[in-house]
Amino acid sequence: MKRLRYRFDNLIARGAVAMTGLLCLVALTMATIGATALLTLSSRAMDLPSALWSGLMRTMAPSMVTNDNGSPVFLASMLLLALAGVVIFSTLIGLIQTGLDLKLATLRKGRSRVIEHGHTVMLGWSEQVFLTLAELAAANVSRGRTCVAILAEQDRVAMEEAIRDRLDLPRHLRVVCRTGNPTDPIDVPIVSPERAKAVIVLGAEDDSDARTIKSLLALDAAGVRPEVQVVAGIRDPHNLAPARLAGGSGAQVVDIDEIAARIMVQTCLHTGLSAVYDDLLSFDGDEIYIGPSRELTGERFGAALPALENCSLIGLVREGKVLLNPPHETRIGADDLLIVIADDDGTEPIRSTAEVDLEAIRTAVERGPVARRVIVLDWNNRGAAIVAEFDRYMSPGSQLTVVADDPRMTSEMSALSARTNNLTLRHETGDVTLRCTLESLDLGSYDHVLILADDRLGAQVADSRTFLTLLHVRDMSRRHGWQHTLVTEIVRDCDRRLVEVTEVDDFIVSSKITSLLMIQIAENPQRCQLFADLFDAGGQEIYIKPAADYVRLSAPVRYATVVAAARAYGEVAIGYRSGRTAGETGIVLNPPKSECLTFRAGDMVIVLADG
Repeated sequence: MKRLRYRFDNLIARGAVAMTGLLCLVALTMATIGATALLTLSSRAMDLPSALWSGLMRTMAPSMVTNDNGSPVFLASMLLLALAGVVIFSTLIGLIQTGLDLKLATLRKGRSRVIEHGHTVMLGWSEQVFLTLAELAAANVSRGRTCVAILAEQDRVAMEEAIRDRLDLPRHLRVVCRTGNPTDPIDVPIVSPERAKAVIVLGAEDDSDARTIKSLLALDAAGVRPEVQVVAGIRDPHNLAPARLAGGSGAQVVDIDEIAARIMVQTCLHTGLSAVYDDLLSFDGDEIYIGPSRELTGERFGAALPALENCSLIGLVREGKVLLNPPHETRIGADDLLIVIADDDGTEPIRSTAEVDLEAIRTAVERGPVARRVIVLDWNNRGAAIVAEFDRYMSPGSQLTVVADDPRMTSEMSALSARTNNLTLRHETGDVTLRCTLESLDLGSYDHVLILADDRLGAQVADSRTFLTLLHVRDMSRRHGWQHTLVTEIVRDCDRRLVEVTEVDDFIVSSKITSLLMIQIAENPQRCQLFADLFDAGGQEIYIKPAADYVRLSAPVRYATVVAAARAYGEVAIGYRSGRTAGETGIVLNPPKSECLTFRAGDMVIVLADG
């Protein structure tokens, strides 16, 4: 008896399929017993197959017993057969319900494998998820239905609800969420990265590079092919080498903090530059595209700059090498690819008929180096990189002061003092959220004010501190009429609207810029070398310069004339900034060459020039 019970327990442990098989066997047994009763006790004559069929039907449909007639023994037998059928099929319904519940619970866990091909995989979960999904939706509008698979240590349903609450995704973008550890080689294959078009490794909320490197190793263990574009971001430059080794030849590892530091410094010195990068890297506005050169084959690069009405030519791809703003005597070959700024990847280049007004072009104005004063309020792990970038961009004799209540600042500034060439460094300890601290700093004597987000705190608390400092500085500037530029770093992109209310000169969502860069590389691997040159310290860079340096003011000129004027400097004009646009950045990229403009004092031209 114990052995029989043990075997029965093992059978039940096998699950719903084994129990269903057992119930079918019991049903057939009862049908056989019913057939025997029909053959021996029924008053009607029938053969064996008919008796077996009738017994099975009585087991499956107990109501048939109401139509039976015969002896009490026969009726009792049919009643027992009907009761057995009720028990059997009630149990079967319960098993089916239990099986469905288990299946739904399994689906809720998000552990089933994603069977997709050519999709985009995201490993990890952070605020970047929402920005990345929104940009991928914009990038794939003209490409039909696409799929994004997310693997993170979050509940699948919670992830899906968060995405629905934060984003209104179009129908052509399908998001599949799975629960798992993005650093575990066993979990990573759930999202089929080996069959994906691209894999984006999102940084951890604690800014840990270790998890990013482990995710890269897990992808390698999952057998991801080199042709799959893997993109990851590293914050500590010392971790770049191991990250690239872990990612292999198919991975592009971005130095997040170095790029963010460079953009902050450039934006501080050239107000509005963050909006230019935001427009170029976002899929909503004008973007950088690479295409054939059939329209301009045989022409010199400099002569071709004003030639396209609806595109801004900025460089070439020759034999796989990116050439941003090459020498203007360079001939465009039939095998070269054009690097252009255009509204969409499907934009067909149109020849411009706009004439260049040579008389409107200003002769080159030589400006000597000007020493400037910068003050940095608060500190974070990018502070040292920011100081190094200021030292590279500013003229000799310039001064940089840092004020923060952060022990890291004191030690790092002492080390930086011995390495700077153009800057005189000063640092003070103080809480920059306090009005009394700010009033003691003589902020009006500085040309540029940069407010950093304190990364020792959570993103929400850090932005709250930043807003408090910003409002104090803005109020003091209004009261005293100070003319310095004011640039603020914020952590969360959702706090953008709060910053806009303060009428700050410029603001930087550092995580957004780097996220957009990673998405651009994931969508088009050809852009990797392009952006590497654009963000390299010795490559081509974007500048915002006075329009008065290029064309005469207060007189109408075609934009083609502005392009020709920049060409005379060895630069490439890609747009302009109007100082008269209220409530907007005033940034206009890739305007038509035939557009008629009248520049005033304060208007700027956006150019690509040698760094």
